[in-house]
Amino acid sequence: MLRNLRSQSARRRVGRRTGWTLAATIVFLSTLAASASASDVCSPLLEWNQFALDATVAAAQGAVPQIRSMAIVHTAMHDAVNAITGEYQTYLTANPAPAGASPEAAIIAAANYALTHLFSLQAPTLHAKRAASLAACGLSDGNAGISVGETAAAAVLALRSTDGAAHAQYPYTAPGAGLPGVWVAVGPAAPVLPGWGSVTPWVLESGSQFRPDAPYALDGGRYTRDYNEVKALGALTGSARTWEQTQIAIFWDASPSVICTGVARGVIAARGLDLSGAARALALMYMAGADASIACFDAKYTYNFWRPITAIQRGDEDGNDNTLADPSWQPLITTHQHPEYPSAHSTNSSAMATVLTLLFGDDPGVPIIATSPRNPTFPRLWETFSEGIDEVMDARVYIGFHFRTSDQTGARVGRQVARFVVKHALRD
Repeated sequence: MLRNLRSQSARRRVGRRTGWTLAATIVFLSTLAASASASDVCSPLLEWNQFALDATVAAAQGAVPQIRSMAIVHTAMHDAVNAITGEYQTYLTANPAPAGASPEAAIIAAANYALTHLFSLQAPTLHAKRAASLAACGLSDGNAGISVGETAAAAVLALRSTDGAAHAQYPYTAPGAGLPGVWVAVGPAAPVLPGWGSVTPWVLESGSQFRPDAPYALDGGRYTRDYNEVKALGALTGSARTWEQTQIAIFWDASPSVICTGVARGVIAARGLDLSGAARALALMYMAGADASIACFDAKYTYNFWRPITAIQRGDEDGNDNTLADPSWQPLITTHQHPEYPSAHSTNSSAMATVLTLLFGDDPGVPIIATSPRNPTFPRLWETFSEGIDEVMDARVYIGFHFRTSDQTGARVGRQVARFVVKHALRD
């Protein structure tokens, strides 16, 4: 398992540049966990962060709606705690908190209120968790922080109820479908969220604010390079992938929220952020991820560029003598049912990692540990957040979903979104 944390050359790089060795990292994480379990009996923020993620998974939300749900819950928690502490600006206008309002009670109430309204079928379980959280903090339902939290959550839910997300799924066929370069759905499933690019952003001015240039021409050298790379590395059978590259591809088949949440939790705990700062960090991360999704899907359904599976199977139609067709080619894992350009995972992951970079520096001075439910015995260890972004770009080629330029473009859009969000939202 330890060998999986990073390649041998990368392990040497860790020791040379930061002094973090695998043994030191394991000791560090064990000490951190023991400290948390011993002293943080009342730690509702990270506790409800996990409850929120669990609720989205139980509801079988797709990656894009999942980020929206996490943004709703964490913006509510941020506004609730900062309505009391006043450390950071709230997202929505908050009334002065009454005397005696507990920030912990506000966080618990905000998260519970948001989650039970988003996932009403899970309400009994969530209410039981609410009671346990309050008890662990020595708080009662009579604490003034309860009303602060519920008011904050109600305001965020009301705002997002009219954002257009409920109407983003509808039948769709790309204009020109069937022509070379134009995306066509593969299989019977409906195209995913063709209207998500029109969802109201959290902070961006519009979904098209950072819309990238159109994808490249099919007869150019860059397309040729990308085509032959994903054809060789992304194939289900006969691939040139190494064992490690295959594991990386499977690791990143988990949603951006799941992977980035674990990363953020580890860094927040290691850096010892106070309640207001930690709430802000998570809210900014999910806001940026949510806006990055909107920006990405705006571009996807504007350009409707074809996926590698279609491009490679129909390579004899693209007018490029250097892209040989393989009608039987299949990606490592079934391709998602939406256009190729830009890569959504690269866009979302880059946005969330860039927020963490802006808050903590690219090298936060503590080990960056990432895990994935898709590949639980293959954890990742990075020195910098940039390494994670680089890896997800590679992974989407290894899995056969994207051309490399799409990953690079998505990562750039994600960075642009994150910088705008951090500059304009939840400021101190």
